[in-house]
Amino acid sequence: MKNEVLDILILGLLVVLFASIYRKRASARLRYWVIGWILVLLHFAALLVPATSVQGQELVDSLSISALLLSGLCFLFSASVISQAPAGSALAGLGIGVPALFYTNYLIFGGAHLWPLYLAAAACSSAGVLLAWKLCRGRSRVWAVMTLAFAGGGIWTTVSIVHHQLDHGISAILFEIFLAFAALYWFDFRRTSTGVLTSILGLVAWACVFPVGLLCDYLVRAGQIPPELWNVPKYFVAFGMILTMLEDEFLAVGRATEHYRLLFAANPHPMWVHDPETLRILEVNDAAVTHYGYSREEFVSMTLPDLRPTEDVEAILRENSLANSTKLTGPWRHRRKDGSYIQVDMASHFIDFQGRKCSFVLVQDVTDRQQLHEQLVHQAHHDLLTGLPNRLLLEDRMQQSLAQAARYGQQAAVLCLDLDRFKQINDTFGHATGDLCLQQVVSRISARLRAVDTFARTGGDEFVIVLGELANRHSALMVARSVLESINKPIDVDDATFDISASIGISIYPEDGTDAAQLRRLADAAMYRAKQAGGGQFLLVSTHCSGSADEINELERFMRAALHDGGLELLYQPQYSIAGNLCGLEAMLRLNHPQLGTVAADRFLPVAEERGLIVPLGNWVLDEVCRQSIEWQSKHLMPLRISFAVSPLQFMQSDFSARVLSAAAQCGLDPRLLELIVTESTVMRNRPEVASQMRSLAALGVHFSVADFGSSYSCLSHLHQLPVSTLKIDCSFIERISDPNGTYTIVQAIIALAHSLGFKVVAEGVERSDQMECLRTLSCDFVQGLLLAPPLLAVNVTKYFAAPNPQVARQSRRVS
Repeated sequence: MKNEVLDILILGLLVVLFASIYRKRASARLRYWVIGWILVLLHFAALLVPATSVQGQELVDSLSISALLLSGLCFLFSASVISQAPAGSALAGLGIGVPALFYTNYLIFGGAHLWPLYLAAAACSSAGVLLAWKLCRGRSRVWAVMTLAFAGGGIWTTVSIVHHQLDHGISAILFEIFLAFAALYWFDFRRTSTGVLTSILGLVAWACVFPVGLLCDYLVRAGQIPPELWNVPKYFVAFGMILTMLEDEFLAVGRATEHYRLLFAANPHPMWVHDPETLRILEVNDAAVTHYGYSREEFVSMTLPDLRPTEDVEAILRENSLANSTKLTGPWRHRRKDGSYIQVDMASHFIDFQGRKCSFVLVQDVTDRQQLHEQLVHQAHHDLLTGLPNRLLLEDRMQQSLAQAARYGQQAAVLCLDLDRFKQINDTFGHATGDLCLQQVVSRISARLRAVDTFARTGGDEFVIVLGELANRHSALMVARSVLESINKPIDVDDATFDISASIGISIYPEDGTDAAQLRRLADAAMYRAKQAGGGQFLLVSTHCSGSADEINELERFMRAALHDGGLELLYQPQYSIAGNLCGLEAMLRLNHPQLGTVAADRFLPVAEERGLIVPLGNWVLDEVCRQSIEWQSKHLMPLRISFAVSPLQFMQSDFSARVLSAAAQCGLDPRLLELIVTESTVMRNRPEVASQMRSLAALGVHFSVADFGSSYSCLSHLHQLPVSTLKIDCSFIERISDPNGTYTIVQAIIALAHSLGFKVVAEGVERSDQMECLRTLSCDFVQGLLLAPPLLAVNVTKYFAAPNPQVARQSRRVS
């Protein structure tokens, strides 16, 4: 009685210990352990209950042995392979537990037949072997031990029934359950630690108590073995389990330490721990030492202000005063040991460190990201070629300058600057050379401006200068004069020298206006006025200067509308051989404006090129020429070759040649009746894509001629490589061909050179008979002009050539 009470006390303390651990570290395994030890405690408590009758003794025995069996089953359920597998739980509960409990209680309550015991023993043993095979067959040792335990236990139970030693079968069932749990215990932990080995040896000893006890009943007299000795294995198992849990805690701490080493000590990002009150750094990782250049000893002797500029000290104190558990701040500037600065983002939160509340900080170097951000912001607000502010930044700077001028009662000026005839440099020498010239021009202008001034690029060769803090308009004029002087000096690029000039329009704040957009519009108009006056000069805003800019805007608007609604018109000027035979027609585009009247091509075509309308206009001319030619042929007019001008920008379209052939095919026109007039600048580009398109069109019969030949420098090597058949002499040479000291020798040289290269020559602008005589003397091939025939509307062409004695015939005969 005394021993049972002591066992109950010890087991009760163990149960309390297991339960307290379970409250803090709940798990399925620990839950089954706690239930198992409670059932062991119930087993011993049942032994203390006195029985006053046979039925009472049977109940006590049933409760005691059933509690012991159920404790073993709970220990089996604590094994991970059983608790985590539904099939394992079913086999353990139904296949082992139910037959074992049935065998025990059937025997205790006096079952009369043996065959139920055979069935229960067979079911229990078979379920155990099947459980071992199903769950542990990948672990040969565990599988072998469990198989032997349940197979041996089944044989032992069967032999006991055969020899009518039925109570020995209960010992066999307990033996196989606890021995199987010993194998599963090893399967769960698989380490040779003190706690695991103690538990396994205790379980083996606990399992062996039952066969050894029966053996001792035969070999030793009753009373010679102390009863408490049989309970020792239970305590070994309990203390072994406790040691196992402590070992798990130590391993978890070890893993946490390793995680700490990986997450803190070995983290590639700089980290540290500092005191939020004193700001002193308490611990740093290796990445911080490497990244900042300070040694670990230097770090722990520093405070946060030592890493940050003086102006950030207040921000540091403000951050640490915040009560937020986690703070994400930045970017901040941090100073490294070598004196350089880096940009960092910081993430921090409070932790317990060495028994006190500290701030844990993770630092991410974002210097490259910030530099990229600043670079992208700079690119968004600056021109890539020159580095000058673009339109977006210009608007902001203009507003600032005007606001400051208004605040302090000062004047400001807006200067619109455009380089004169700069397009010729790009067309002749290429955009790479033009870009180098632009960079030199920008460098020269920037040297003449102050730091408070804004110099922006708003277009290809267009710039805007905003001058602030001016005392009077004379200061703006001095700056404009200085800028022009810097531009007018020769520019050397790639062994070539360029003389560049510029036109500047100036508007003054607040004399000419107070709105930034208005001032810029007025300065832009003044610039166009300076450009029309010959360029190379600056002009102030006047009351009549805005007409040019308004006219350009109106022309753009009208051309866009005319492309959709009509308003475009083609005139056709006949072209004759020097003998007076009609050879072809040249189509000339005219724009009929309701207010401006008939607008000449030299007025609206530059606007069309600048505003992106030249390609749609060129396509319209192409389609109209093809349509009109077929219409004349349908009226039995002799098929004539029609020439028309093509912009260089049209040739830059990759599908231009296909567009020409498609227009001719849709109308059913022979491509040989088309002649495309190109400018010398188109020839000088020497672009492979232009040459390729010209050759593909020439192969199908399309003719090419070069307009205004001799008006600028031509590279004859490029010209000779292209499928050009005709050169057109500029009318400026024809106008003075018969004058003394005129252009006769120049025209003579052009015609002779052209003929030597195999080209035909067309003289444009022939208006007098003396000009015609000179051209006849020089053997010019073709002529056109008012002397021979004026430009004709399409509706008049048929009438003109149907006349019995057209004017062109009379003029031609008179000349001849």
